[in-house]
Amino acid sequence: MTEVRQTPSRRLPAAGRPVPVSTYRVQLGADLTFDDVARRVPYLASLGVTHVYLSPVLTAAPGSTHGYDVVAHDEVSPVLGGLPGLRRLASVAHEAGLGLVLDIVPNHMAVPTPVWHNSALWSVLEDGPDSPYAAWFDVDWSAGDGAVLMPVLGDRIGAVVARGELVLGEEEVPGHGARVVLRYHDHVFPVREGTEHLPLVELLERQHYRLP
Repeated sequence: MTEVRQTPSRRLPAAGRPVPVSTYRVQLGADLTFDDVARRVPYLASLGVTHVYLSPVLTAAPGSTHGYDVVAHDEVSPVLGGLPGLRRLASVAHEAGLGLVLDIVPNHMAVPTPVWHNSALWSVLEDGPDSPYAAWFDVDWSAGDGAVLMPVLGDRIGAVVARGELVLGEEEVPGHGARVVLRYHDHVFPVREGTEHLPLVELLERQHYRLP
């Protein structure tokens, strides 16, 4: 739990929705879920605040401590209590006369390790411009060799390949099933369909991403 802060407002909200006058921001996480905040609502109401200001509530990268590294924009974080937990908190807060303010950052997205935790990004790396999520990203597929740069290597790619640090394997990818993947230490990347049996150097050149 953090400080009480005054929240100036220059624009009136929708009819029936009060203007936030003072908010109390809470940093949600595994140790402070929606239900934890709901139990604190009587205390928050006693402070005289008008709204509880929630840190980002969407599903973030595993182990996130702040919630801004979103990996699923269509899911309220199960770690925080999911949509049912958010609804329970809203109900308790509204009964106490408090509103909720959500910190929403739709243009934030994490590149987690492994990447598959972000299914939209995984899809783009696997299918390139044919991915249903391609329009989510600002990628000029006509520029250069039409690939997304993924700067994760600790050395020049020739040296990394020579040391055998890039290896192919099969992995059960959540939401995608068994897939041939390219692994670099803890990093895991999809392999473009039809390139699985190519020599490694050629395989790397045929992906929708580059490991510079």
